[in-house]
Amino acid sequence: MPGLELFKSRRRRVATLALALVAVAGAVVAVVVGGGSSNHATSSAALQGGRPAGHRFLEPECAPLTGIRWSYPGQTRISSTKYELFAIHYSCTTAGTWAKRLAPLKIPVYRSGKQSQIQGPPGFYCTALPDASGHAYAGACQKGDAAFGWNWNVANSRSALVRDEAGHYHVVNLAGSDAETIIKPRTKGHYQVYILNTSGIGFLDGFTWTPPAGWTITAITKTTGGSCRLAADGKVACRGHVVPPSCLCTASGGAVTIELAVSAPTSIKGRTFGAVGAKLRITSMTPVPYLIPGTPAEAKRQHGV
Repeated sequence: MPGLELFKSRRRRVATLALALVAVAGAVVAVVVGGGSSNHATSSAALQGGRPAGHRFLEPECAPLTGIRWSYPGQTRISSTKYELFAIHYSCTTAGTWAKRLAPLKIPVYRSGKQSQIQGPPGFYCTALPDASGHAYAGACQKGDAAFGWNWNVANSRSALVRDEAGHYHVVNLAGSDAETIIKPRTKGHYQVYILNTSGIGFLDGFTWTPPAGWTITAITKTTGGSCRLAADGKVACRGHVVPPSCLCTASGGAVTIELAVSAPTSIKGRTFGAVGAKLRITSMTPVPYLIPGTPAEAKRQHGV
């Protein structure tokens, strides 16, 4: 069996899934494993804080586990003691026991984003990714048709674990990023910047927006969905608790709308200025310990409509 690599490096944004398969970016990967898991929780009612209400843990999801605090290894501040957990043809209780045992392991940090093989249940092949402290904060194990993983949503924020009509699971790699930005011209010298949360990780808590070359923001005239200020370096710095989408397939996430007064020359010495070149940098997020549906069918199944 080829190496199991459930998680792609968010640094490289390369799909490296190989649940005995080859990943194809932006496409459905062939059958992962068939059937479902056992002992799954049916409601998130007992989970407190950091989530939209009413999420149901449908197979292959398990109730989240609590373990050592992990911190995302990238520049964005993401940290929690909660771990999303899933299991296929495997007990959620046993998966949680093993994930809680494996997550504290110290593993190498590879600049290439390479995963480390770790010792899991007997007969299982397991790999993991390191957090900022080198702990195995995200990983997965497989033995034949049985598989389980933890923190899939953080390591693969734009990938979805999807069940087909036959009950087999596939991985769908989705286009897009953790947030989308739309810039709209208003009256002369005024623009609207719309930031939409499209992430499978969770809540958008902080970001900075750098205006295009040639723009000088003179004032933030109005903000909805968050709190924004004009920083000394000319960037817009915002904070909030912007909800994630109900499905990665829709623009259903929360948003921050910023109204700006801008001094922007139309041209200087033959150079034409516009909205191209603006940059959004997410600075902090609050992860949700569950899988956000990635397709309309999965959203329908999750929300019971």
